[in-house]
Amino acid sequence: MEMFMKKFMILIAAVCAVFFFVSCGGSSGTKDDEKNDKDEVSDSEENPDSEVEDSEVKDEEVTDSEVADSEVTDSEVADEETPDTEEPDEPAEPEELAYPEVTPKSNKEGDIAQNIIVYDDLDVEHQLAEWYKPNNPESKLIWLIFTTYDCAPCHQMKDDLPEINSREYEEQGLRIILVFNGMLEGPQPELEPAKLAEYKDIFVSEYPDSADFEIYGYLREQKIFKKFVQGIYPSYPTYLFIDASTMEIIEYGGGWGDGMVNSTKSKIEILLEEL
Repeated sequence: MEMFMKKFMILIAAVCAVFFFVSCGGSSGTKDDEKNDKDEVSDSEENPDSEVEDSEVKDEEVTDSEVADSEVTDSEVADEETPDTEEPDEPAEPEELAYPEVTPKSNKEGDIAQNIIVYDDLDVEHQLAEWYKPNNPESKLIWLIFTTYDCAPCHQMKDDLPEINSREYEEQGLRIILVFNGMLEGPQPELEPAKLAEYKDIFVSEYPDSADFEIYGYLREQKIFKKFVQGIYPSYPTYLFIDASTMEIIEYGGGWGDGMVNSTKSKIEILLEEL
């Protein structure tokens, strides 16, 4: 009986040991599994945020790329829309016009008039060659007049010019070039063209049909003008009738007086008919 009890106790102890072992092992595994599950869940919960962040980063990268492309495109468009800045054109050189060979002087009949340069009331340069017939087919007779603002005969001539001139003469080919050479004591190019423009405006407003001459001009230099002068000092007014087809001086005159309106008109009519 004692032996039996010992065996029974041993068996009970063995069963308890087995049960304890199984119980501890199963519990440990379950906790580990739960821990692993929890870790997986935790990682899963953290990973979505990570995936979202990665996605947002990618989206941001794409957006930045699109923005960069947009900036390039805008820059290109701006370059296309912005016109190239053009450099200002250089002033064109005066056109070289045909002109016959001139004589040393232009102060008597038979001389070929010098190709003098004058500037108009807008300060634009003009050459006498502009009224040479090969360059201006409508031109037949040139009346070139040199005057001043203050000489008495000049005033009388300027007052008579609108009575002499007419649209009919202009249509037949008369070209009046009225050149002011300052005052009697000397030229005043620094006061032109404003002074000339004022004089022209007054004269044309008073005689709109007969005072709008081919040009109101002034001289900037005297070198060529002196070739039109007889003697040392110029006589004002000095005037020349020039054949536009040859630029030959067909009449040279100086001074002005009473009774010259009718005689000058007759002269113009004869010359226009002959040329």
